[in-house]
Amino acid sequence: MPELKDFASSVAIVVSSCDAFFDAWRPFVFFFRKHWSDCPFPVFLIVNRLQVRSNLIRPIGVGPDRDWAANMQVALRQIPQPYVLYLQEDYFLNGPVDREQLAADFAYAFEHDAASFCFYGRSQLERDFVKLNDRFGIVPRESDGRTRLQATLWKKGVLQSALRPGETAWNMEARASERTRDLLTLSYMGRNNIPIPYLMSAISRRLWTPEAISLCQKENVRIHPRFRLAHSDVAWRRRLRRGLGRMRLALALARQGNHPLDLDGPYD
Repeated sequence: MPELKDFASSVAIVVSSCDAFFDAWRPFVFFFRKHWSDCPFPVFLIVNRLQVRSNLIRPIGVGPDRDWAANMQVALRQIPQPYVLYLQEDYFLNGPVDREQLAADFAYAFEHDAASFCFYGRSQLERDFVKLNDRFGIVPRESDGRTRLQATLWKKGVLQSALRPGETAWNMEARASERTRDLLTLSYMGRNNIPIPYLMSAISRRLWTPEAISLCQKENVRIHPRFRLAHSDVAWRRRLRRGLGRMRLALALARQGNHPLDLDGPYD
């Protein structure tokens, strides 16, 4: 049976982020370490200018924030591994990683030269989705959901070729399926037996979701600095809270300055 360590030289984890979301970095590291303490892969975090200190995370500085795709292009050029497991800073692991299942999935993707393998279940299956087993299958060629930015194993070269400077992550998901039409794309069908369980997402429209706040409180994880406000179902409140959050973010970044952010220990 394959083991995750068998892929240690071929796979890196890339955590998509930017300095505007640095309040999520410590919770991300806490939950990652809690549920995947023996991860054999290097973990790279995309940052702009902030400095971080961590025994788990390796920062990749991409300079001034331009857009999601441009930042990702710069980061991927600095990762030597041919495959990347894509995560985001607000994907907080909320259960143990099924190492045996994930290793089997990696083995299938490698053996069949899959371009990407999404480990998060689809909202609905297309009529011509090809089930390979009780967990995952082949995404149809004509599907508009071929390019997804959930927890996904990508051939790095495929991801690089699908990127277009100027696009956001949402643009990528909406437009890039056409760019991978002739490549093998795999995806989990449901969300109950995924190998990497996580909260998707901890941040919505730049506001903390109630689920994320509850999860952090349950684990006594301090969100600091706390410049981002809580999500609201009322549109005008969301707009007001986002505006306040932007002002508070500027102050938080100014206070952080050139001081390294310790992602492993308590804040001062």
